[in-house]
Amino acid sequence: MLHVTTLVQLFFTVCSLALPIPDEVRKTSPTDFQFAQEYLMKFYGLSRRSFRQRTGSPVAGKIQEMQRFFGLNVTGKLDNGTLAMMKKPRCGVPDIANYAFLQDNPKWNKNVLTYRIENYTPDLRTAEVDQTMQKAFKVWSDNIPLNFSKVESEDADIVISFAAGDHGDFSPFDGRLGTLAHAFAPGPGVGGDVHFDEDENWKVDARDISLFLVAAHEFGHSLGLDHSRTQSSLMYPAYQYTPTSKFKLSDDDIQGIQALYGGGNNDKPTQSTATTMASMTDTTKNALSETTTRSGTASTSFLPDLPNPCDPFLTLDAVTNVRGLSLFFKDRVFWMRSSRTDKAKEPVLTIPIDSIWPKLPSKIDAAYSVTEKDAVYIFKGSNYWLLKGFTVAAGYPKSIYNLGFPASVKKIDAAVYIKERTKILFFVGKKYYRYSENKKAFDSTTPSLIKDEFPGIESNVNAAFIMQGSYFFSSGTKLIEYDLKSKKIVCTLKNNAWLGC
Repeated sequence: MLHVTTLVQLFFTVCSLALPIPDEVRKTSPTDFQFAQEYLMKFYGLSRRSFRQRTGSPVAGKIQEMQRFFGLNVTGKLDNGTLAMMKKPRCGVPDIANYAFLQDNPKWNKNVLTYRIENYTPDLRTAEVDQTMQKAFKVWSDNIPLNFSKVESEDADIVISFAAGDHGDFSPFDGRLGTLAHAFAPGPGVGGDVHFDEDENWKVDARDISLFLVAAHEFGHSLGLDHSRTQSSLMYPAYQYTPTSKFKLSDDDIQGIQALYGGGNNDKPTQSTATTMASMTDTTKNALSETTTRSGTASTSFLPDLPNPCDPFLTLDAVTNVRGLSLFFKDRVFWMRSSRTDKAKEPVLTIPIDSIWPKLPSKIDAAYSVTEKDAVYIFKGSNYWLLKGFTVAAGYPKSIYNLGFPASVKKIDAAVYIKERTKILFFVGKKYYRYSENKKAFDSTTPSLIKDEFPGIESNVNAAFIMQGSYFFSSGTKLIEYDLKSKKIVCTLKNNAWLGC
């Protein structure tokens, strides 16, 4: 699934890893290396001033982010496959960006959107462009309760134009191929507007370049969707041709747009959702069946007051694993996905906490799991509960002070079990407590400052978890992948990076 974005994000940067440039990068031709730097600046927030560093460079770290996004072999090296992907025609909206200014306008709050075509490309007849835009909008309106109306009014919600080179929005086009088009997120003024590169050789439906496919992709941004890591998705950033007659919006795209606007008339659970449900216990399936009856579908059709997993400002309450499933808690619900599959390809299920565990509080503070014992611990305030699979153990809740916490600790912010050390890390404010699972006692050096043990993580930790062997810390709206051995940040993502967005 996906997120809100905008072109102004091209000029913001995200936290990056200062790694030495690998030999393989140094051996890359100057032309390719410069091209890669510009690509990473434009689409992955690489800072230009970082090029002047003498002791190290974040370039390799940004290459890793790009490789993760496209499902390439993550090496941090500018190999042939990575360069080939960088050189593919693509959308001009960044893949990794800062979302701080989008808080007020994540989506359109109306049922009918107007659009105006400001000018036309000479490559096609006016009627061909009109019909193509109408068909591209229909891709989305068939799946959400939104309609689109073409108008000539200056105050249309979405203004469509064709322009070449520098066209006044601080994001100039780069000639034929390269960046094909870009769009602004929902909002007033330029919000929702779409610009197509006039230097392209536009065709209604052709491998090089289909106006229909590019327009449908950009309209996804106009409605509030970010890029998807799923290659079959329309919102995948690199251009990939599909004949119009065979085009079908993917499950990933449908789930993303319905997460923002709700389901359309043909809202049905997807096949991938059914596959995920088949892997659950009978208790979970029964509870989900009841949830599905209330909310329409167990995948991503939300009641209006439920949190949205693809909110770009999402913060997490807790994350843990249960029998191969990862649970992401937020307010009174949790999102569930498989822990074993690629994060870009697995949709999430939205489930009210009380539909599975009526005895648990409606909102939790922290959670961690000890997989080898099939044990999950849930924390709320000064109490904690033990889960065995999806069953609350008898005799709970118990007090956290039974574990040895001082009276000054009123709640746990986050917790994670480090299997290699048989230690549990409890995060409380700016400190963390280290607890021995074997000794059932805190280490003598505890508590310690988080910033001293985890350089780079300066603020409070809201959630901590393990996914596919990597450790992640959620702090505010950021999700930080961390290497415990080297004590370095691997990369910084959004909190919903594992939620199919």
